[in-house]
Amino acid sequence: MLTTAGTDVTALVRQMLGDPRAEIAERREEPIGHPLALSTAGLHRVSGTTTEGRPWSFVVKAIRSAKHFPMIGTLPASFREMLLADFPWRGDADVYLSDPPLPGGLRLPRLYRLDDLGDERLVMWLEDVEVDPAASWDLARYRAAARLLGALAAMRPAPHQDPPDRGLRLFCSGPAAHIMIPALRDPDTWRHPLVAAHADPLLRTDLLALADRIPELLDAVAGLPHTLPHGDASPQNLLVPRDGSAEFVAIDWNWTGSSVIGSDLAQLLAGLPQAGQTEPADLPAVHEAIESAYTEAAGADPAHVSLGYAATLVLRCAWTALPLDRLGEKPTPELEDLFRRRAGLARFIADIGRSLRL
Repeated sequence: MLTTAGTDVTALVRQMLGDPRAEIAERREEPIGHPLALSTAGLHRVSGTTTEGRPWSFVVKAIRSAKHFPMIGTLPASFREMLLADFPWRGDADVYLSDPPLPGGLRLPRLYRLDDLGDERLVMWLEDVEVDPAASWDLARYRAAARLLGALAAMRPAPHQDPPDRGLRLFCSGPAAHIMIPALRDPDTWRHPLVAAHADPLLRTDLLALADRIPELLDAVAGLPHTLPHGDASPQNLLVPRDGSAEFVAIDWNWTGSSVIGSDLAQLLAGLPQAGQTEPADLPAVHEAIESAYTEAAGADPAHVSLGYAATLVLRCAWTALPLDRLGEKPTPELEDLFRRRAGLARFIADIGRSLRL
């Protein structure tokens, strides 16, 4: 587990506050909740006050090669080898080192220090962005995010990569093929009361039919224009800063490799619904708003954006739309409502997939 207790942060505090004489009076460290991740070894907030009463705070993110993932030994050998060879574990750090061009209105959190612990392990000391508590994700906010993601795509065309969409292929041949799709094929999944109560009778058939089309979908997007996108542009990773320093502060640049045009829209649409924060009836309006805003800003062929977006949405989000990892929990009204909303997300994605003509 990450701990920074032995790390002297006086110089960082002075840098953050712009006060070369600042002295630390109080220091706290607390974990920031996040799901188990291949590349994230720890995520903490280190904060406190100075002797003059000024508050200071950092987000400390430890990232690592997949070889340090605690469950790496339990994974199938072929998948394990792919992860060790291809998983972009240091993408979040590399985006700072490469200093990518960003459209006006989009910025990174400030990186105060990058510690190399050796053996493919890094620790990032980042700005603790204060989020505007009044910011909500209405259609205007979605359009603004999609516009900036489209502008980002236009600024960062990707060189040819063989194979293309490496991250998406790794996901489909790894966790999707070995864990998620087998769970969807299991009849017991669909008999579970939490699923049976909210999934329509054809959802299983439609999702499994899309699973059989994975090679076809990957081949279809391979020939489209590619960009260097954010890679995980969910609303949760597009912070609205309270200080107005940008429209969004983009965090968690973990999947920064070459990806098909429109791919960032998949997580932009699915992020809040996956957290159970969006009603299924609201998805069509969000879908239409972000696709049009992105296409205009990217200056791209609408047909290319539409296919890249829809295919990525299916390949990345269809298999995780239902929260099957929570089937073992005791049913509660909150869990029932989550399954209702997530079943609506699964149906929406399945309908988009069924409409794809390649």
